[in-house]
Amino acid sequence: MPHTLAFLPHYAAAQARTLRQFIEAFWNEGCLTGVIETEWNRLSLEGRDEQDAPRTYHIDIAGHSAFDRLRLCGEVRAPGQPQPDIATVVPTLVRHLQPQAEALRRFVTELQQTALKQAWSMTAAPQATLQSPYALQEAELGDGHPYHPCFRSRIGFSIGEHRRYGPEFAQAIMLTWLAIDRQASETHQLPGLDYDSFVQSQLGTEEYHRLLGLIEAQGRTPARYRLLPVHPWQWEHSVAPHFADWLAGGTLLHLGAGRAEWLAQQSIRSLSSLAADGRCNLKLPLAIANSSADRILSDHHVHNAPIISRWLDGICRDDAFLADVQRLAILAEPAGITVAAPRQRLGAYGMLGAIWRSAPESVLAEGEQVFPMTALTTLAGDGALTIGPWLARHGTQRWVAALLEASVPPLLHLMMAHGVLLECHAQNTLLILRDGLPRRIAIRDLPGGLHYLRGATNEAQLAGLRSAPAYRNALNASGGFMFDSQEEARDYLLEVLFFINLGELAWRLERHHGYAEALFWAQAARTVQAYQSRFPENAERHREFDLLGERLRIECLAARRLLGWSTQRLRTVSNPLAAAQTVSPAHGGGHP
Repeated sequence: MPHTLAFLPHYAAAQARTLRQFIEAFWNEGCLTGVIETEWNRLSLEGRDEQDAPRTYHIDIAGHSAFDRLRLCGEVRAPGQPQPDIATVVPTLVRHLQPQAEALRRFVTELQQTALKQAWSMTAAPQATLQSPYALQEAELGDGHPYHPCFRSRIGFSIGEHRRYGPEFAQAIMLTWLAIDRQASETHQLPGLDYDSFVQSQLGTEEYHRLLGLIEAQGRTPARYRLLPVHPWQWEHSVAPHFADWLAGGTLLHLGAGRAEWLAQQSIRSLSSLAADGRCNLKLPLAIANSSADRILSDHHVHNAPIISRWLDGICRDDAFLADVQRLAILAEPAGITVAAPRQRLGAYGMLGAIWRSAPESVLAEGEQVFPMTALTTLAGDGALTIGPWLARHGTQRWVAALLEASVPPLLHLMMAHGVLLECHAQNTLLILRDGLPRRIAIRDLPGGLHYLRGATNEAQLAGLRSAPAYRNALNASGGFMFDSQEEARDYLLEVLFFINLGELAWRLERHHGYAEALFWAQAARTVQAYQSRFPENAERHREFDLLGERLRIECLAARRLLGWSTQRLRTVSNPLAAAQTVSPAHGGGHP
């Protein structure tokens, strides 16, 4: 088979998953028309084609899981019709929503690109194991977003670039280095940190001076410039064309490829150093779209990164529960560089910049291992969970209890005691284990995921935070730092921690490991109750937040991208922690 067609054996499965996630997400968000046919254990969906003729599609039901989520399996079927495809099914099922024509075209294209690139990703042969270096696990042990239908779209990457820069292919990357005029740039760093000295420490003295020598070779004075790393794709597709005049006039200097090797993380634009010497990871802009969001690096994030890092580090250091009991690790972002505000240019916002982030390995104690939480749900070739050996070694019930104890109390405490909420979905949360048993967590991507509750934290320390430009907030229905109510904060935390992060593991433990989901949520409820019991003086606050209440509201995450909602849309679902309070540890069977 020609190499260019290597994806073909995988395409049917990739398209089936893409359509299944589209239908599942849009059905659960109340955007599709149909009925659950219990006698056939299937979902029957009604739509209309371009001639306004009715069309029916069927897909099998795998079960119901937490947060009132209907789970689907298998392929979409159309009785008496050809095999359904994305370009036919999606417009037919959403026509009643009356999406804008361009928005629908863009959404269908994104789904088609997801299926194509997922098929190519399935040709990769992952080498990572539970014992592999973290950078390789981060790259290879991930299935993409388990809920959003555009989980692998990477709009902007050709297939060749997808295979070159997609993390699952684990190809070493050499960054492109530029020098930017100091007058055209601004840096942000922790107090007492000098940007140039910091970059030298990260590059090493030899490489640092080699790059300065390349500035001199162009007839320029190194002291006039700052070094700036750029992703090689970004250099070719965005920087070179958008900043051609800066390159011609000497505001930017192209220095060529660096000598260090890097590996893409699951977010694609963040990179792990392969030097294995503790140097920082890098977050760089990429002018692509993935999961319906662009992946530039907003200037306000670069500005805010060291401010938030210092603030959160102080909270975790000064709070005995976080410092000594939970040992919550914050992957600080000590320094960043971006284009100076007066030199911003139309159409190039967020295309140049960098944030340095502490490497996960830098927060480990002797004997500890860090593991990506996105990899908790990946499956091995035999259909078993990749983490199966850890579950077998310690017993599933004990392992789940340890996982919940490591991850839930510190995030509850940040909210309850400090009014701070972090976007703790699986990609931003790293699990730290000892001998395969969860002990604690680390949190990353601080400026992109910070929220806080009005009046519940020391907002004066955050007075220097920069907000996104107004037009960027208009594109982001959930933009902004502040929550105005305890209910809003509670719902957000339960959504990102349990619905988006741990809920997928609860489901897969039942489907692929025989451990009843009810047991998982019962242990989660007990973990919450144990935290509350530890702080009886906060009983009134616990009642106000009502973490175990019957209902909560979560975001319509997928449909908003097609329908162009500029404000957040929420739906009310059952809280799995409420029902789980009645489940005993022995209920539900499953592996020990």
